[in-house]
Parts: sequence; structure tokens; C-alpha cells
Amino acid sequence: MRVAALYIFGILFPFFAFADPNIELLLEPYKNYLEAGTYVGTDWSHFDPVPKSRYETFKAAFEHFAQNQGKVIVELGTSRSFTHGSHPGCNSDDPHYWTPDQPENWDWGAGFFTRMAAICLNHLNPDFHTVDLMAAHIKRCQFMTQDFAYLLKYHVSSSEDFLRTCSFPNGIDLLYLDTGDMTPIEPTALLQLREAMIIVERNLIAKNGQILIDDVRNQTPVKYGEKSGLGKSKYALPYLLQHGFEMVMSEYQVLLQKKS
Repeated sequence: MRVAALYIFGILFPFFAFADPNIELLLEPYKNYLEAGTYVGTDWSHFDPVPKSRYETFKAAFEHFAQNQGKVIVELGTSRSFTHGSHPGCNSDDPHYWTPDQPENWDWGAGFFTRMAAICLNHLNPDFHTVDLMAAHIKRCQFMTQDFAYLLKYHVSSSEDFLRTCSFPNGIDLLYLDTGDMTPIEPTALLQLREAMIIVERNLIAKNGQILIDDVRNQTPVKYGEKSGLGKSKYALPYLLQHGFEMVMSEYQVLLQKKS
């Protein structure tokens, strides 16, 4: 019988292939980091209630993927920094800044979806693609996820080119949208709209598939005068809701599901 493994804090735990690990158990060790990365440094007092953190939307998306026996994961905008913004080495190419056994140093402000998805879903052996326009970003991600090299496929490409040319016969089961900068917001919002249009036009999402959009309620655009409350998703989100998707969660991130 084939033996697979769970990965938690640098430790591999073997288990038989038929096991169905608990997603919450796998993600729980990172909960405080994911919540700090979502909330710290921002005044959320004007929200009632405060939007749920990335931990909650990651957990919901990963559980749905597992329960529906998902196969394909696509991440647009890879994990690109060895450390978060308050640490030396942020956005550096120097791999000495990567500390795999010290998750407190990781770039939680960006969510670290690549590694979180790999840790939580590797037992399902998904077809996992991470995409970024910058070769340096992909190289950093490869280094940070080298223990999952058997799982991940790394693409140096624009998100639009990847979406126009990718081929998944049964569709994408989980698509993570995290491209573009938070300021200025308009170019990023227009990019995400173009991404959404390609997704709809090519019918890229699988039956019961989901789209998880990061930073919808990031407050940086608000500081620069953005009034929509949806940041980089102010055009894409209404478009997707009008073209075959429904809201599952509307928090710091937004989780959408293709209508059956």
C-alpha cells in the first residue's frame, strides 16, 4: 500500500493513503500567524463585525476542495518573500533569509497561500500550479517550497497569458487570485477584471469549483481614497457574481463558488 505524509512545522508524519487528514488540524498551527498577517497594523474599528481572517477562508476553501475530491489548484501571484515586511530580507533574493523551522518569520502579511495549500492538501496529490510574472518571485517560491517540489508546477507567466493558454479538461477546482499591487489600485482592479473575463469566457472553473480572492478588504487602497470597499476586486467581483458564481464567504478574502 502506498504511504503518503503529512507536513507540520517541518516534521513529516507518514500515514496510509486512504487516510483523510483533518484540514483544520493541519492549518491550526498557523492560525495565529494568519490572523496577525490579516489584522496587524490596520485599524478595523469601523467594521462591525470585523471581517474574518485568512485562516477562516483558507480553511473553508481547503475543506471544500478535500470534500469534493478536488484535483487542480491554480495560484495567480506566487509567494515571493522569505520574510514579512518588518523583518530584514523582505523581498530579497538571498535564500539565507528563509527560515523553514521558524514560521514566525514567514511572510504572513501576504498570506503564504502556496505553502499553506501544499501543507493542507498534499495528501490529495493535487495538480498544483503557481504563476507569477517575475522569474525572481518564482525562484524564491521554489526555494521556500522545495520540500513540495514533487507537488508544485512553477510558471513564469502573466496571469492573463496563463489563463488564456492553460488546459485542464475537468476545470480548476480552486483558483487563488492574488495578482497586482494594492496601490495604485486601478491598474490592479482592471487586471483582475480581465482575469475574471477570461475565466468566464473559457469556462475554466470546474463544477462546484471555487475562486478565492485575496485582499478584498485590505485597507491600503482606502488610505489612498478608494471608496468601493472592495479594493482590487471592485470590478471583478460584480462581474463574477453576474456570470455564474455565488458568494460563499465575504470577509477579508472573498470565496466564490461556481453555480451548479
